[in-house]
Amino acid sequence: MLKKLLAMLFAFAFVISIIGCGAKNVIGSKPVPPLEGYSKIVIAPIDVKKPSGKYEELPTMISYGAGNKLSIKFKEKTWYYDQSRDVKPVTNKMNELGLNKKELFTKPETAIKLAKAFDADLIIVGVIEEPSFTIERSGKVEYDMKDSGPTGAARYYNVGQTVILRSKLKIIDVNSGNVIWQGDLKAFKRYNTKYRTDQAEKLVREDTMVADIRKEYADNFVAKLYPERIPEK
Repeated sequence: MLKKLLAMLFAFAFVISIIGCGAKNVIGSKPVPPLEGYSKIVIAPIDVKKPSGKYEELPTMISYGAGNKLSIKFKEKTWYYDQSRDVKPVTNKMNELGLNKKELFTKPETAIKLAKAFDADLIIVGVIEEPSFTIERSGKVEYDMKDSGPTGAARYYNVGQTVILRSKLKIIDVNSGNVIWQGDLKAFKRYNTKYRTDQAEKLVREDTMVADIRKEYADNFVAKLYPERIPEK
């Protein structure tokens, strides 16, 4: 009985210690090794897992968002990435070499072949899921005492919405051929919209949420690569 009680206390203490560290430090906590020694870096076209065809431009916009921020913050390095539908130097080179986008993530030798075409010493490859959305309607009437009229305080409904963008990334050292880091990277954003009970429901448009989550993802991408210079959120 005493042994069982001690075991339970130990387990409880362990859980508390994890919670104290925060989920961020437990899930996906493996840090990216210092990348200061690399000077030419390719951001490969990100593959979309189970594409619906609705977000065909998402990989390019992801590459541009992250690549543009990195090139501004780290001018001492050379960055290769797709920038638009017409300006796709990395995708064009990939097609020229006859490389498969899916194999960039699954086969390091394919990614290395693409990187060597740019004389790069580092390449970042990834696979991303399409944005996922949730919506929550509580149906509970809330009163705003600051907004009152002849009939009393104004009554409102609240709608909660979320959007999340998930991905898996690998960073490959071209010279050694080693995957020096791999892990998950995601972006999350929540919205709360209030509207009067006598008005039509108000929601944040999906295209607005996608644009917001792309920006959030690009910020997280940069912070993940260089946490020593840009604190992670």
